[in-house]
Amino acid sequence: MNTVKNTFIDEKTIEHQFISFCKAVLCNELRNIYAQEKRWLEKFISIDELTDMQMNSLSTYDRYETEYEIFHTHGHTIPIEDALLAEAVAYLPKKQQDVILLSFFLDRNEREIAILMGITQSTLHYHKTKALESLYQILTEVKLK
Repeated sequence: MNTVKNTFIDEKTIEHQFISFCKAVLCNELRNIYAQEKRWLEKFISIDELTDMQMNSLSTYDRYETEYEIFHTHGHTIPIEDALLAEAVAYLPKKQQDVILLSFFLDRNEREIAILMGITQSTLHYHKTKALESLYQILTEVKLK
């Protein structure tokens, strides 16, 4: 009878040990899930929280030739998407147009542009000033209408 009692006690002990082991495994797994979720929340952001600039960097758009005006100057092809700005640039005399396109769309400095166009920097500066004044006048007239 004593052996039956000992066997019963041994089985209960093993059962309690197994239950404790299962609880430990479940607690550790739960801890891992919480840690993983925390890492995920720190790393990822909702699409609603993205700025317009971040959202645009994640997407691409097809560009068609009908959506922009193309200008050619000194071996460069420059597309301008804004129709109003393209129209204003097209209205400028050729030298002023070249100065604006090279300065602001190709990001060249005055020295480089003067050499490329074969004029002095003072002449270039004059053309640039006149071109900017003309653009300002054209664009403000259009906005007032």
